[in-house]
Amino acid sequence: MLFYIVLAVLAYFVFKGMKVEYIGVYPQPNLMSYFKTFFIYSLIQLRKWKAAKDAKNAGNAVAGSTKEAGYGVKSTQDVAKLEAAQDLESEPLAIDAVLFTGGSQDGRYMVISAARRQNNVLQCIFTIHIPGLGTLTHPNHPDTTLIQAPGETGWCAGGIELKPVVPMKKWSIKYKGDMILEMESGGSKLCQVALTGEYNSDLEYFDFDSDMEPLVVARAMAREVWDRQYFQRIRGAHQNHYEQFGILKANVLIDQEEYKLDLSVMRDHTHGSSRDWRLMHRYGLHNFTTRSGLKGFLGVISQPETFSHLELGYIYTPDKVKQPVQEVDLDLWKLGEGGLDPSDCGFRFKAGGKWYQVQVEVLKKVEVMFGENWEARVIERFCRYKINDEAGWGVSEWEYRHREGKNKNTSCYTEVSSEQVLTREASFEQIDDTMNETLVVVEDIQDSDKESVSSKERSKASNSSSSGSSSSDSSSEEDK
Repeated sequence: MLFYIVLAVLAYFVFKGMKVEYIGVYPQPNLMSYFKTFFIYSLIQLRKWKAAKDAKNAGNAVAGSTKEAGYGVKSTQDVAKLEAAQDLESEPLAIDAVLFTGGSQDGRYMVISAARRQNNVLQCIFTIHIPGLGTLTHPNHPDTTLIQAPGETGWCAGGIELKPVVPMKKWSIKYKGDMILEMESGGSKLCQVALTGEYNSDLEYFDFDSDMEPLVVARAMAREVWDRQYFQRIRGAHQNHYEQFGILKANVLIDQEEYKLDLSVMRDHTHGSSRDWRLMHRYGLHNFTTRSGLKGFLGVISQPETFSHLELGYIYTPDKVKQPVQEVDLDLWKLGEGGLDPSDCGFRFKAGGKWYQVQVEVLKKVEVMFGENWEARVIERFCRYKINDEAGWGVSEWEYRHREGKNKNTSCYTEVSSEQVLTREASFEQIDDTMNETLVVVEDIQDSDKESVSSKERSKASNSSSSGSSSSDSSSEEDK
């Protein structure tokens, strides 16, 4: 009987877990995490095996419905269905978003994205950097919210038009309208811009529902406290997401002067019933291309309601082999936790059983805000990379939870000063208060110790002085 009681208690702690958090946000692994990791890893592998078996029996049919997808299972095998604009249904926080982001070896960069939301809202990012000229941004920035005009459908609004042409092969990218140019020579001006581009790829897409390394997902889930509400949250927050690298070539007319873009870009497509920026604490993501043709996307996401520390990503080797990332050695709490993203940092990641050392140098930043009340601050960072000492280029995207509301005077070029610290979670404030109280106590103890030491030193000095006087008097008497 005692054996079963002990077993039940052990099982409770294994599956519920004991959550020890770093600075109130990032849970750290403990002994029970290993058991939980093995359990989730086994479940994901079982789901992958069953989905593969079902897909084989059904030919090229659906391997899993949208609601059943994720954790080893694709939402569908039909790429035409994947690439099409998805039904937002009646979910108030539903999202259907596409993104193209990347750069070239000669220092040209572009980020263009469009996220379909309810009520004809399209949340967009559009920025281009051309060396010698400057950085162009959409005139609506830093706000990203655009409203589609009557007749506009899909990913079209505010002059932006993103359309799939051949599923997983070709997309059309267009823009026509004003943009604000921050000139390298100084100052800024309004320009008329027309961009016509085409994205092409022959690479296999990476489906985060089915292609992620199971052990990475298992480790992330094992950090969390398990209960029924937790598993309901991760199911409710799940988004179908896939990515692909390719080449984007475009002609850009800026006040009738022509420029050409030939960029290695990462594109993605996300669809889900709920994206609530208020739940996201922060993330740090990187995409890069090297001279040899190594391409990669990876980073860490912190969304405490579901995954407080989720490592994710993949690479394409120079011979176009797709490999999931097995580990990302990047601790967010060590890099810009207060709101100032690092302009120069290093970390490492593992893919295909091989470790890669990464060095990042940020050349230029553009900040935009997401949400009705600007709940998220997203920083697009144009970067130079070194991957195992090989030169590369790409775009890094960092995000922070924003709690200061809208500020119409905010510039998308405004740098965050080292003194500026964003408002943190209540737990952060409690930790800060606790730390301050601790410092006060330490300072009081130190002051007390100093007074004690000073008192002792004065006493010793006094004794020494008295002793010296006596010795001096004795010597005088002897001399006499």
